[in-house]
Amino acid sequence: MNKKPTSTLFWAKHLGLALAVIIVAGIVIHLQMNMTSAPTPVDAPEERSVAKGLSDFYREFRMTANEPERSEGADMVLDLTPSEQSLDDRLQSMSSALKPVDSRWEGEYKYRTFRAGNTLREAISSYAEQEGMQVIWDLNQDFVIKHQFQMDNTVAGSLAKIASAIDSNFEGKVATFVCPKQRSLVVTEKVTEYLNTQCSRVGS
Repeated sequence: MNKKPTSTLFWAKHLGLALAVIIVAGIVIHLQMNMTSAPTPVDAPEERSVAKGLSDFYREFRMTANEPERSEGADMVLDLTPSEQSLDDRLQSMSSALKPVDSRWEGEYKYRTFRAGNTLREAISSYAEQEGMQVIWDLNQDFVIKHQFQMDNTVAGSLAKIASAIDSNFEGKVATFVCPKQRSLVVTEKVTEYLNTQCSRVGS
């Protein structure tokens, strides 16, 4: 005779528990939707990936032959005076004075920060010097970094990505090489026989 009240109480408890779970789930979903749709604070820092940091910056100032008077980004491009000595002559004169590095050298793989206000040449040269290397920037332009960004790569790999990002600013294809005998990284749009035979090309 006591089975019916017990059974009723059992189902009442379970139905109450199920209802509580549904209510809690509804509250959680509502809170998540509010958080997702909440506006980002005006002063919140923007997260920049390596690709976004480079592409956003260079898209702002990249000048083309069709826009010779575009001044918005002109102050971010620095004209450089080319060396009177050819690249091959410079490399050959350095080869006997330095202890070579391994032919497969690329540098330590880690995050490196490229800070606003520096130039690309200054920033990558500083990182190369920390690892006992130098950068030969064989280009007639350097570029001021407008937005800070990071690269998770080796020194050689970072320079190759930079070369790829600025490539359209030059007539030739900008390439990156590691020259072990000179302990040098070379970025240039003029690939010479010496570079092809004595140095290793770095892909982006």
